[in-house]
Amino acid sequence: MSRPCTSTSGGFVEAQGAGVVVLMSASAAIAYGAPIYGIVGMSGTATDKQGRSVPAPGKGILSSARESPRVTRMLDVSYRRQQFTAQKAALDQWKSAELQAIAGDNDDDLDMATHEIEATYKRQYQALQDTWGSEFWKRNTDISPLRGSLAAWGLTADDIGLASFHGTSTKANDKNESSVLNTQLKHLGRTPGHVVPAVCQKWLTGHSKAAAALFMLNGVLQSLRSGLVPGNRNADNIAAELKQYDYTVFLSKTIQTTGIKAALIKSFGFGQVGGELLVIHSDYVLAALTQEQLEAYNRQLRKRSLKADRYWQDVLIGKHPFVQIKHRPPFTEQQEESVYLDPLARVHFDPISNSYKF
Repeated sequence: MSRPCTSTSGGFVEAQGAGVVVLMSASAAIAYGAPIYGIVGMSGTATDKQGRSVPAPGKGILSSARESPRVTRMLDVSYRRQQFTAQKAALDQWKSAELQAIAGDNDDDLDMATHEIEATYKRQYQALQDTWGSEFWKRNTDISPLRGSLAAWGLTADDIGLASFHGTSTKANDKNESSVLNTQLKHLGRTPGHVVPAVCQKWLTGHSKAAAALFMLNGVLQSLRSGLVPGNRNADNIAAELKQYDYTVFLSKTIQTTGIKAALIKSFGFGQVGGELLVIHSDYVLAALTQEQLEAYNRQLRKRSLKADRYWQDVLIGKHPFVQIKHRPPFTEQQEESVYLDPLARVHFDPISNSYKF
């Protein structure tokens, strides 16, 4: 019944449910062997005309493409790598000199000074990664958030291979959403004629009354992993007003691509509140690992996968519920205050009691 982007669209079809994802830093996911389905390259919201819940489309999410473009070397991955390497060498030299300077101290002073130097080095190293890696575009009016987030991974607007539309099957939303995406891509200099497939997932799922955008995110993650762009089976007659846009194509059948590097997700709510996500293929973070790091990650991943399969089996046979509720903290009342005041306090898992303890 839901017919997004067609001449016969007549309003959204209500559904139930919500999507769920687990968001982690790349370093944590790699250390724990968690499966990486995609990378959140950018997230943004806009409340351009936010007010009472009037279902009128807004264009505020266009601001993710905002820039006053000038030629800048910061978009060049090779240039940023060169600068990072040079500054890291200087930081390494500083650390070596500091450690040599305290070499003659007594054991207690040496341990304290070494800890301080290591902590400072770690903070400075992280700042270098941010400056030349993922955050170089921030507070820079020459580079839009969308362009900068793509460039952090060596990508451009031409590398966006899928646009997941909010696609409510209302005439106002479908036209506005197509217009916003078209304007963004044109402003970012996407090659004319290089269209982006628009996926309107609500033709199948309806419009959930909970976290609808997470329905879409899980769908996009599946597309990134498989290279499949799902068609909107109800799109048998595309609305005439949508045919004016140069950068979108509305598919009625699923197609197999050679791979999708990046995807854009839009979520437009009542009261003209908009949201947007740029999702990058997981290969881009795995490609940054050394061979040794990648092999170690894959070992952890296989181990976690086996544990997850066993957990599911135990749930299905009734050995334990899927969600196991914690009934008490992992520390005693006598330990509570000291735990809160110690920044290095950690718990460990006790397999015998199947609980965490301090």
